Amino acid sequence: MFRIEKARRLNQQAVISLVNHGIYQFGNAMSLIFLNIYLWRLTNSLFINAVFNLVALLAQAVTTFSIGKFAKRKGKLLAYRLGIFITAFFYLFILIAEEKIVTFYLGFAIMKGFSQALYWLGYFTIVHEVSTDQNRLRVLGLNTIVMNGTNLSGPAIAGFIIGLYSGFQGYMIVFGAAFVMFAIAAVGSMKLKKEENHHTTYYMKYLPLLIKRDPGFKKSLFGWFILGFPHGILSFIPAILLYEIFLKEQTVAYLNIVFLSLSIISSYLISRFAQSKGTVKYLLLSAAGFTLSTVFLLTDLSALTVILFMSVYSIFKPLQGNAYEAFYYNMIGQLPLRSNFRTEAVVLRETIINLGRAFGIIIFLAFVNGIEADSIPYVLFALAVVQWFIPYMVTNKQAVITKNRSSRYNHNLR
Repeated sequence: MFRIEKARRLNQQAVISLVNHGIYQFGNAMSLIFLNIYLWRLTNSLFINAVFNLVALLAQAVTTFSIGKFAKRKGKLLAYRLGIFITAFFYLFILIAEEKIVTFYLGFAIMKGFSQALYWLGYFTIVHEVSTDQNRLRVLGLNTIVMNGTNLSGPAIAGFIIGLYSGFQGYMIVFGAAFVMFAIAAVGSMKLKKEENHHTTYYMKYLPLLIKRDPGFKKSLFGWFILGFPHGILSFIPAILLYEIFLKEQTVAYLNIVFLSLSIISSYLISRFAQSKGTVKYLLLSAAGFTLSTVFLLTDLSALTVILFMSVYSIFKPLQGNAYEAFYYNMIGQLPLRSNFRTEAVVLRETIINLGRAFGIIIFLAFVNGIEADSIPYVLFALAVVQWFIPYMVTNKQAVITKNRSSRYNHNLR
């Protein structure tokens, strides 16, 4: 029962990448939620929190698009390592700055976005390089376990530590622990070997031709933009709302465990029963779920409604994300260049979804003045309603591209 056939076993590089990602993600999970709460407690300004996240997302989008060519030609491993090293320095500088982080919060935001862009662009492609067609699903499954495990344990441990101390001492200990995790991950990244890459040509310049010949591909990219709208806001608003309601970091951490547990259950059910032919149905269902979740907030902005909102959202978010990502990569697999366009596909996805997240925050800033603003539920409701457009991004040809058209593409692109 527990024996794994040789073809599906992980090689040493795959194991190292998973372990290293677990260490990195644990540091991220410990610190990311409480970084926003730390900024909130220092400033009591929703504007500063929103701008911090907005600038970080814009920096991440610009960096991702700018370094795509560099990553493909010089190697994704270098981008991956730089991302970890810069993240470690990010938290080291927070430890040095302490409460002065407010003075330099724009610089910290840019540094955060830059490091995240480097890391995720490198990691997304490394995962494919250290796996094979026979064991890739197993690697991705183990990756999900690592992500879920760290996302559950990290905030819980951090919340417990912060609760032991008064003032901001607990925050500094958590940020210090995060720095140690990233420093260990930086050392671990040196054990990964550079893969031989014979396809270093960067094909992004042919994107206008791809879009012109296949409007369906253009729609798929626009879908990532729409999908990102609520992500930027929900990366910081729920934590601040819950903190303002309960005034305890531990409570925020424990509720985060509940929300993540619901996402894990949802992800398991998706992996167990979902089929590719149901993509449009799943996207419609998730749009309905998002809209329903915001209806709770329209009735009243309280502890119960915020918890109900996040619970329902956590259930439907994996359904939307997994369904759309599977559709997107199926479409990429049918385009000319296929796997040779993988880096460009990741660059496009990461750039566009982060621009969508940033746009969502801009909309939020335009209509919300403070944490007690009555407009918060209405903005979230409007962004949820927009998610109903995503199913229409996949209905056009469902990424079906004939072999004849692929041949013509390959001739034109080369």
